[in-house]
Amino acid sequence: MLEAELKASLGGLTAEEVADRAVLLGFLPEARVQETDVYFNGKERDFRRTDEALRLRSVVLLDGTRKSLVTYKGPKLDSVSNARTEYETGVSDGETAQKLLEALGYRPLAVVDKVRRTYRLGEVTLCLDEVTDLGGFLELELLVPGEEQREAAVARLLALLEALGISRERLFRRSYLELLAEKRQGGWR
Repeated sequence: MLEAELKASLGGLTAEEVADRAVLLGFLPEARVQETDVYFNGKERDFRRTDEALRLRSVVLLDGTRKSLVTYKGPKLDSVSNARTEYETGVSDGETAQKLLEALGYRPLAVVDKVRRTYRLGEVTLCLDEVTDLGGFLELELLVPGEEQREAAVARLLALLEALGISRERLFRRSYLELLAEKRQGGWR
């Protein structure tokens, strides 16, 4: 699958203001979760240089239920969005999955913690993220079967961004991981 994604800083808006606007557009609230993402890097393949990501995500739902996901994200495909190939699958035991990745030579690079509120309008997912040490952000996502649908998906997401009253100037293409690296250490070492 290909993930078409836009990411924007909330700037002067609060998450509640954006959530209210989203609901007026027809988005339905789905979940509020705590996500902890451990990003990995390989000895033979430096994902920082290839613009890829290998992530183990641990999700804690409000009822205390936990789930874990392993995700690979390919390089970004255009200069406007964060569209990229994405493969993701659930794992029954996050700790064992981490040990497996480490045994294969992948080492933990960094951790990103966030509280995520998710809303859905048809196939579009809207996420309001409060990222530890970074602040508030919006993500709009739409999964499409392949490259042929990417441009239309990005256009649809840009129209929703405008309908939410969020300026395109707030868009950015760097990951939370990259933003944290810049803030904490002036970049990766």
